[in-house]
Amino acid sequence: MSTNGNTNDHARFDRAVEEAFFLLDRDHNRSIGPEDFCAIARSIGIELDPNEALLLVRTALGEQTDEATRETTLTVDQYVTLMLRHVGSTELNDELRRTFDALDRDHDGRISREDVDRLRRESDFFDHLDDEQYDLIIKELLSHGTNGINFDQFVKLMMQ
Repeated sequence: MSTNGNTNDHARFDRAVEEAFFLLDRDHNRSIGPEDFCAIARSIGIELDPNEALLLVRTALGEQTDEATRETTLTVDQYVTLMLRHVGSTELNDELRRTFDALDRDHDGRISREDVDRLRRESDFFDHLDDEQYDLIIKELLSHGTNGINFDQFVKLMMQ
């Protein structure tokens, strides 16, 4: 993120980080815990040990307070603080690119309905959504054309 003090860029970054938080918050309890990290890792084919996920959460919390913690979850405010401390605009762009590439299952430079349907079949990435919520994602995806969205459209969508 630029350090020129541009509050509009800062607000957009905060919104993007909050959106990422709510994607990670798989059980919608307004916190990210080890089970959320394990579910996300599984959805992209990685088996994350629950104890490693707990260590990840506690390390992130410890960095904010410089103290050992017994807490086991991150709140949205803690997550935003963590991201502001460690992620700049280049890193955010890189993370958006990695996310886009993971969703673009056929690697044709677009996230299409077929990509999202394939992801839903092959993983538990969308398991927390009911059919109506899933259809809203498809509707948004197809609002940019029947071929899905390209990377620039994906970035704009994620920054909204």
